[in-house]
Amino acid sequence: MINRRDFIAAAPALAAAWRTRGAWAQASGDGAPLLQHAIDVAQRGDGIVTIPPGVRAVSHLRIAGNIRLVGAGRSSRLVAIGPGPMLAIAHADSVAIENVAFDGGGHASGGEAGLIEARDVADLNFVDCSVERAGYGLRAERCGGRIARSSFRNLAQSAIHSLDATGLAIIDNSVEDCGANGVQVWRSAPGYDGAIVRGNRIARIRADPGGDGPYGNAISVFRAGGVSCAGNVIRDAAFSAIRYNSGSDALISGNSCFESGETAIYVEFGFQGAIVSANVVDGASTGISVTNFDSGGRLAAVTGNVMRNCVKRLPQGGDIYGIGIHVEADTIVSGNAVDSVNFAGLHLGYGVGLRDVIAADNVLSDCGFGIAVSVAPGAGGATIRDNRIRARRGAIVGMAWDAVVSADLAKDAAKYPLLTIAGNEAG
Repeated sequence: MINRRDFIAAAPALAAAWRTRGAWAQASGDGAPLLQHAIDVAQRGDGIVTIPPGVRAVSHLRIAGNIRLVGAGRSSRLVAIGPGPMLAIAHADSVAIENVAFDGGGHASGGEAGLIEARDVADLNFVDCSVERAGYGLRAERCGGRIARSSFRNLAQSAIHSLDATGLAIIDNSVEDCGANGVQVWRSAPGYDGAIVRGNRIARIRADPGGDGPYGNAISVFRAGGVSCAGNVIRDAAFSAIRYNSGSDALISGNSCFESGETAIYVEFGFQGAIVSANVVDGASTGISVTNFDSGGRLAAVTGNVMRNCVKRLPQGGDIYGIGIHVEADTIVSGNAVDSVNFAGLHLGYGVGLRDVIAADNVLSDCGFGIAVSVAPGAGGATIRDNRIRARRGAIVGMAWDAVVSADLAKDAAKYPLLTIAGNEAG
């Protein structure tokens, strides 16, 4: 409770804040000086700055304390003057930005800068805002809090970039028309991150910088462990809808992925531990790939997913394309349904990259091959049981790298003592 003495002491600062707010409400043209002054006054008292309806040009605003910046939705529009961050936030316990439209004016920020940048904010709440027409949208470094219910569109680079998060939730946002990636959750070095990426709608992510997969991903997780990616709806990513690179303890569940240009859900390189469950993929080259045992990638459960129409050619070329699910090491693949794939419903191992895989109780229909398993010299073991298979070219075949060396592994199983094949039904 504020007593009378505290109120009297605070009165001059409060009056100044209200005078500044009134002037800001009536401002037009370059609003940066007045808005910056309002921010400076408000953050000295953990205050609020209201951004009224209207379009105002601003540049290089700074927040360095606790504050709420509150607008009236898309009608409260701040348009950037020139390149560089429109708003830089640093070293605060709590910053809330609500119902404000940020417009980059078509300017790229330059280098790795974002239209909005936040560093070392313990509780950042960026809610019900819009960000558009810039290079990077929002870049958050060493931040916690949430980025929620906001729209990001027409960005030359990526919409949201989180680096070394401290408990960040990216939830219920709309991301459209980005040139590099949609949402990036990255760390400077491999380690626990714990970000939550949930309920976002992401569409039309290009790979303008080129390459064979670093760009063109709707959700990109790099070196970040313990990241939960759930309930997102993703369409038209040039490469992957969801791509985890070197991120251990991954949870990828309940996502809907449509028309991915390469592998829809990718878990790759030096990860240990991943659950990929209850996802829907319709349209891709490969539906799910859990790979790179040669780089330490291992330990996964791929269960209860539905894969359809994995028939696209790879953007980078190659003769083998169209795989429902590919896995390599210490992994169980069970209860999945795969339909209409060009090459194989399940692809178990590649070359020597196979160890302790179980493929059980899957339904594989309209596949080139039902199950293709590596029997190359040096490959490890697998158990293949109780799968129902309808395949055009062969139910269970043995591969040595890209070549089929056994057209019927059920008959040739005695030649491969590390394989257990039983109870499968082919039609």
